[in-house]
Formats: sequence, C-alpha cells, structure tokens
Amino acid sequence: MTRNGTPLTVVQHGVVRGLWTVRDTIEVETFDLRTAHRIDPLEADRWARLAGLAITQAQIANHEAGILHLDGLQSGRLGPGRHAFWAATRAVRVVKHDLRPQTLDVTAQEILTKDRVTVRINLSAITRVTDPEVLTRAVPDVGQHMHRLVQLADRAAVGGRILDALLKERARVDDELTTQIRDRLGDIGLAVSDVRIKDVILPGDMREMLNKVVEAEKAAEANVIRRREETAATRSLLNTARLMENHPTLMRLKELEALERLTDKVGRIDVRQTAPVAGLPALLDTLMGEAPQKVDPT
Repeated sequence: MTRNGTPLTVVQHGVVRGLWTVRDTIEVETFDLRTAHRIDPLEADRWARLAGLAITQAQIANHEAGILHLDGLQSGRLGPGRHAFWAATRAVRVVKHDLRPQTLDVTAQEILTKDRVTVRINLSAITRVTDPEVLTRAVPDVGQHMHRLVQLADRAAVGGRILDALLKERARVDDELTTQIRDRLGDIGLAVSDVRIKDVILPGDMREMLNKVVEAEKAAEANVIRRREETAATRSLLNTARLMENHPTLMRLKELEALERLTDKVGRIDVRQTAPVAGLPALLDTLMGEAPQKVDPT
C-alpha cells in the first residue's frame, strides 16, 4: 500500500486497514503468495523498513550456493546474487553452502594404542560440497557430521596399531583414514579429498624414553660408521706398506715428504762442526742416506 507514490505499509493476509483518501492518493497492490513468492530486490529495499518480517532477503556470493526452503520444504537452488521473498504467510529460509574446499581440524583427540599408550592426535581433512541440494537433505549440520566421522575413523586406525607402527607408517595411516571416511560418508553431496595426521603428541615420560632410544640408535650407527672408516684407513695403510716394501724408491719419496713436513715447522737450523767428519755436508749425507765422507784436515 502506497500513499502518493511512497510506501506506506504492508498489510498481511487477514488484516483489515482503513485509510482516508480525501487529500492523499492511496494505491494498493496485492500479491497472491500461492503463486508469487519472489519479490524484486530493489522493491524489497523500498519496503524493507515497513515490511519487517514479511520480507526475507538473502545475499549469495559467487563461491556459494543457496537452497530455498518454503514452509520446511526444499524449493530449489539459488545462484549468486540478491534474492528477496515474501514471508507474510509462510516460513522462508535460505541455507547457504560454501562451494570452496574447506579445512576441518580435529585437535587433541586422546586415543589408546594397541600397546596401551595414550596419544593425542591432531588431524586435518579437506572437504568440498559437490551437491548442495542433496547435502541439505541428508545432513542437518555438516561440520558436526564430518567431525564425528573423522573421530571414528581416527580411533579405528590408531587404536588398532602399536605406537612404533603408528610413528613409522604415517603415510599408510593417512591413506587408511581417507578411505574409511569416504566409505562412511557415502553419497551425500560432500567429498573428502585428503585426511592427514598433523601431530602425534606423546606423554612426557614416553617422549623421554623414545628420545633415549633414538639417541642410542644414533650412537650405534655412529660407532658402525667409525669402525668402517677405521677399517678402510687400516686397509689403505696396509696397501701402502706393501707398495713401499716392493718399491724402495717409493719408500724414499715418503721419507722426503715427511722431512719436508718437518722442515716446514722448523724456523731455524744450527749446524756446528765438532769433528773432522761433520758439518752441513755430513748432515746432508745422513739425510740422504749416504755414508759421511771423511774430510782431510790438511
């Protein structure tokens, strides 16, 4: 109902309203809500303040899908954009679903392993809505439903393994979790692409024990590597000794190399002649392995 072209009021079904038309122009536009439940969004903006709960509006983003419910019955899918509906004589509800991949985190779930060790597991699952209409009919609360499925699958996968197997077979456990959740999920318009264990949190005393075990294992590996290197070095020395035994020249070259390394560390050499056969010539003959030559004192 408008007065002089301006929205005046919304008169719902069964309500009688009387107005003076002496000085104002009153116009009444009626809508049959049995066949016409939609209203133009621009018109809805004009009447929103006066209509109150008689008009329901919804904004659907580009990455969303809206499911329209009239009096509790699913009445179709709404695309991106603005939508407005008359709600004077009926219950109008719009359920929106995000069509982008969503991350579901399940944190700090305590599970008892097969060897009776209590661990806390943090998981992440990637979900995506594939059919919003089917999903709306099948599941009232998608987040809670997925949370329960992930918890049940996690207990089945972790509770059936000992701690060592859980820590060593993380990839296999992730694949098993994904398969179990997909089987339990069924065809409800929701897909699970990936489920991964982020953290396995152990009790404090168990962490200390595992750290000691890992430390002992690494120490044993280091000892094996050290012995292998020592064996290789000894074998190399043995081969070198055999070569020098069969080749005196090579032995002489090794002696000269050792002499060169020694002389690099000597800053000064003093040679004193205390006998007729002495001095620098005798020292050089000794180093070169030759018999010292006698020097005629005359």
